[in-house]
Amino acid sequence: MRFVSVLALCSALCIPTFAFAATSNLAQYLDPIMIGEQPTIGSDTIITPDLVITAYQANNFDAIWQDQDYALQAIELLKQAELEGLNPQDYHLQALQELLQQGDSAQFDVLMTDAVMTYATHLIRGKVNPKSLTKTWNYDQHDVTPDQAAAALLKHVKAQTLAEGLENLKPQIPHYKRLKDGLVFYKKLQTLEPLPQASLAKGVIRPTETDPSIPVIRRRLERLGYYTGELNDENLTYDKPLQEAVEKLQYFNQVKTDGVIGKDTLKLLNQSYQEKINDIIVNLERTRWVDNNLTEDFLIVNIAGFKVFLMKNGKLKWESNVVVGRNYTKTPIFKGRLSYVVINPTWTVPRSITKGLVDKVKANPNYLEEKNFYLVDAKRNPIDAQSIDWDSVNRNKFPYWFVQGPSENNSLGQVKFMFPNKYSVYLHDTPAKTLFAEDQRAFSHGCVRVENPFDLAEHVLANTNSWSRNKIDETLASKETTRVTLDKPLDVLLMYWTVAGNEDGLHFYSDVYNRDPALLAKLTQ
Repeated sequence: MRFVSVLALCSALCIPTFAFAATSNLAQYLDPIMIGEQPTIGSDTIITPDLVITAYQANNFDAIWQDQDYALQAIELLKQAELEGLNPQDYHLQALQELLQQGDSAQFDVLMTDAVMTYATHLIRGKVNPKSLTKTWNYDQHDVTPDQAAAALLKHVKAQTLAEGLENLKPQIPHYKRLKDGLVFYKKLQTLEPLPQASLAKGVIRPTETDPSIPVIRRRLERLGYYTGELNDENLTYDKPLQEAVEKLQYFNQVKTDGVIGKDTLKLLNQSYQEKINDIIVNLERTRWVDNNLTEDFLIVNIAGFKVFLMKNGKLKWESNVVVGRNYTKTPIFKGRLSYVVINPTWTVPRSITKGLVDKVKANPNYLEEKNFYLVDAKRNPIDAQSIDWDSVNRNKFPYWFVQGPSENNSLGQVKFMFPNKYSVYLHDTPAKTLFAEDQRAFSHGCVRVENPFDLAEHVLANTNSWSRNKIDETLASKETTRVTLDKPLDVLLMYWTVAGNEDGLHFYSDVYNRDPALLAKLTQ
């Protein structure tokens, strides 16, 4: 991973050849910025006044964009912001083109400097501050230091290497590149002649059946790149090649991969390309938020995709399905450090669940024994459940805590992965294995349940003392609660990506927490 300062990138933008702006004319527009007045050039607001002023200070208040030919090249680079899912008009594009035609060198110079500084900042840390959207966000935003940014801008402008400088600021993980490729793909589809909407004569089409909509469905899947067979409009049969294409569509869009064309699959077939473009744009932004926080080794949970990925040396090492929080008990988005693993954990029942357990004990006096629960007080002293008059217990003021002992039926399963945080969220095993077969897996109270937790334990403990898979299995068999501290803590990123650029292609996930619209609105302001 590269860790490049935005300022350093911006400094590559300055080339003094354009006999363009005299120092006295520049001062007319820079002085108001320096004294804290509302910085504007015409109707355009200066977005990064601190970076702009520092750049001119570093350049002895001389014009930065004196080489008109290179300034034109820089404008072309700003236009390419669209390829990053950003809006070129955020970088004064129209005003710059007008000023260039008018020959207003001083205004152009200041506005151009701000445009490049702003674009560079957006590339390295995103346009939208994620903390304005998510209260749980605790990732460090990349620090843009004015002095470094100014130096970088001037360096790249003089060397005419601005393109390389900006490229280095973009996220380098393959996921980002795949999202960009997808953006180009769907924007190209928008330029093609529209296809008719697919509609079903019956509510559902199954393989081998016939329907008048089959030719349209074939063409829509061919355009999306899922169908590669013959386009025969006379063939109204749902044949094997078409079934394979439908199953690809379902697989890459988080719909049950059964080959049956029903309501959900029909909706995907008719989905507008603009919807896909919007989905990609918001996830490009989410990637910019975190890319400069990534180390070579980390564990990332994609909440929207119900997946966990282990990265080693910057490459995918392992992945598994997960279950995340329901919509009313959302899994928070934050960054932590996996520091220890507990094998054969106990489970102290949260207060939010205690009321329900009290009711179950009242209904079944043997419930605690059957489910391997015991009671403790606030100081963890054991309490004899038989001594309690359960009929008179107030479920809203129950003074004790339910604790479930280690077992395969423990609600946390047989292993949990701890990255201490104020939300009491962690990764863990679960006895409810059937939930992993669901396409939409938002069922938990906020923690993340892992489908293959013992494989994860083997990976994260591989470099900790002698914790081999055999030793993990032996400890599991002992039924004794064992805490294993990692020799080297591992970064854990809980993220929310509704589109993921995986190795096999772009996967589109449901916006289960309805977070995309708010981000898209801020990106398009």
